[in-house]
Amino acid sequence: MRVFVRVTFLSGVPISLLGRSMGEKGMCPRCGRPISWFETRRVGSREYVYAAHYQKGKRGRRDLCYLGPTDGYVLVTATHRREGLILKGLNDPDRVLEYFGILLKRVLSDERLKGEVRRRFGMLLKDLSQ
Repeated sequence: MRVFVRVTFLSGVPISLLGRSMGEKGMCPRCGRPISWFETRRVGSREYVYAAHYQKGKRGRRDLCYLGPTDGYVLVTATHRREGLILKGLNDPDRVLEYFGILLKRVLSDERLKGEVRRRFGMLLKDLSQ
């Protein structure tokens, strides 16, 4: 199996990878350190994104933080098919809003999810509005 690595320096990173969750300065959503560059690795037909952190004072040393696949998780998404969720990695800053929107529609449209689930969703929405 071959692994292909594509390095993208911070100035050339697509805005969807930087996103709001990584902040204005390009902070890593996994460890909180500044991101020096992104690496995309291809394994078979799938691509995976890593945030690289250059270590000052250690010549040529870098740490990598795994941010997830570029097009969503395959196996975990299959187990959440009933909910309609396509689970994504840390490289998608809007994933939480998408998850919440999909789950909210499901709760509102499914008659079987009455009572406790609706009440708990209502409490979450009330917390958000404060």
